[in-house]
Amino acid sequence: MMDHAYIGMEKEEIDTPALLIDLDVLEKNLRIMADYYRGKKGAVLLPHQKGHRLPIIAKKQLDLGAKGVSMTSFSLAEYYVNCGISNILITSEIYGENKIRRLCSLSKHADVTVGVDNILNVRQLSEMALANNTRINVAVELYMGPSSCGVEIEEAKSFVKEITKYRGVNFKGLWWHQGSLGKIRDWEERRKAHFKTLDKVAELKDEIEDAGINVEMLSGGYTCTWNMTPDYPRLRDVGVQAGSYVFSDWCLRELEGLEVFDCALTVLTRCISTPKPGKALFDFGMNSCSDEATDNYHKIVGPKFKDLEGVKEIHQREEISAVTFSDPNRKIKVGEVFEIIPPHSDTTAKLHDKYYCIRDGRVEAIWPNYGRGLL
Repeated sequence: MMDHAYIGMEKEEIDTPALLIDLDVLEKNLRIMADYYRGKKGAVLLPHQKGHRLPIIAKKQLDLGAKGVSMTSFSLAEYYVNCGISNILITSEIYGENKIRRLCSLSKHADVTVGVDNILNVRQLSEMALANNTRINVAVELYMGPSSCGVEIEEAKSFVKEITKYRGVNFKGLWWHQGSLGKIRDWEERRKAHFKTLDKVAELKDEIEDAGINVEMLSGGYTCTWNMTPDYPRLRDVGVQAGSYVFSDWCLRELEGLEVFDCALTVLTRCISTPKPGKALFDFGMNSCSDEATDNYHKIVGPKFKDLEGVKEIHQREEISAVTFSDPNRKIKVGEVFEIIPPHSDTTAKLHDKYYCIRDGRVEAIWPNYGRGLL
């Protein structure tokens, strides 16, 4: 069936498994975040795109006041620029002669800044940029722990001074991602840890500027610090890379204390078998819904049903999931349709070719997931 044939169809008629966006919830999440940042001086939104990977959502974020977008994937940045989005922070380092050549081309058409943490890489970027009659914007990534790239904060000033010697690059500022903050559930403790890092960044910024080097941009913080970063008093316009709030998921709400953002992304599934009392099988599995927690990717927690009560256990296979009910007399009908909430919306979204956008129980739009697989 052609996609346009689904428009206006009741969601229960969609072939399963399928990825759904509740448009009312999506729009509410976007408004909550945008409304909070409106008028704030300490921070601005630079929403990360690694989850939804949809320029149409990025444009909604920009229309609501975001100052640009951020993303880790270079190929995704190329796609976004081709879709008309031109202010992008690439939260990763770029290596490889061909990829750097592509970056040179992209820099001629958009305001793109890329992360750096190694002077050899800076030299490669500069030489390639000069050979292609352009300059590449760079921002120094600050080291935030074992899963982070970056330069130690204590070494960053001297690294920045070295960068300014290269004519093919333009030093823009500093960025960081302190992923460990998401594991701190208590709001005050998380805020304290976040502000401790911001104190170090503020001191570093002052030191660099005292050396006569302008720090035009700062970017750090993400969804779990969304209502903390803007209140830090010593910095202005810190670009917060909030991304997961767009769709949210049950882990974000229950494990990271972000109940304010509702779950806009679900996977539609059908019951395909009820072989024994208290048991049912469904047509979703790990190939259509992720199973890892957002705060620890090694921790398998599985999805939750949105509208099916009494579920005791979900055992996911690749294509099928077996469900055990607390009450062995619990009965559902083969063919019944339900929605499941993923534990990690970012990694669930990449498993599907399209999003079915639902409002009032019917398909309002279908958004192709062209950003899927752009690495």
